[in-house]
Amino acid sequence: MVSGQPWLHRTGRRIAGLLLVLGSLAAGCLATVEPHRAVHLELAGSTSTELLLQQLASAYSDRYDYVTINIEARGTRLGLEALREGNADIAMVSRDLDVEEEEGVEAFVIARDAIAILVNSQNPVDSLTLGQVTDIFRGGIVAWSEVGGEEADIQVLSREDGSGTRQAFEELVMQGERPTLAAIVMPGSAAVGAFVADNPATIGYASAAGIPLGARAVRIDGFLPDLQALSQGEYPLTRPFVLVTMESPGEDVQSFLDFVLSPAGQVIVGRRYGRGR
Repeated sequence: MVSGQPWLHRTGRRIAGLLLVLGSLAAGCLATVEPHRAVHLELAGSTSTELLLQQLASAYSDRYDYVTINIEARGTRLGLEALREGNADIAMVSRDLDVEEEEGVEAFVIARDAIAILVNSQNPVDSLTLGQVTDIFRGGIVAWSEVGGEEADIQVLSREDGSGTRQAFEELVMQGERPTLAAIVMPGSAAVGAFVADNPATIGYASAAGIPLGARAVRIDGFLPDLQALSQGEYPLTRPFVLVTMESPGEDVQSFLDFVLSPAGQVIVGRRYGRGR
């Protein structure tokens, strides 16, 4: 036992030395680990895309807690202006880009949305043809009784200039014409839904996602704006949701776009909208 003690001491010293070296290495490694720099993204544009982008932004920030994302829903045109002026990293657009708008930017279709034709829940009219919708918004059909409803004048709601939803609606329904001058102009899809819910004789158009209580979508050419009709291409009034960046977006912007278009991001999209890919 006595002769073994020096060996134990030497072994103990070696182990202690090894632990000291390992501890120093670990401390050195820990000292070089720095928190990720803070990342902030500014998104601006379509009010119709706001709900979806809030959900996507929340999921992305939960995954990367150093990222904050601010969303300003001010309309498609203002979003594109903010992007070009350097006041937004990404523009949220609720229609196809015009040819002149495509210059110097990159566009990513992230979802497909249905434009619902909304009436008050008390309105007995539950189905219209696309031709009837066109005539109503042109001012050619002025009473609900002309389309199977009650004896009441139709009050048409439209959207403001610069709205992507309005431009898509005018292309799909109005063949580029503007709605009747008697239309009340509303500042967003939520405002259209709320007004329809409170006024039984009104009709308006808005994103099919988030229709409020008191309002409902009518069938158009026999189809409701639901996910099934949207995914199968049966509902006639659909438009893309597009994220637009300047050419060659930076790493932080591209990372968010990659998430939105990834399977994880598209699962979020698919809960209420047609998927972009």
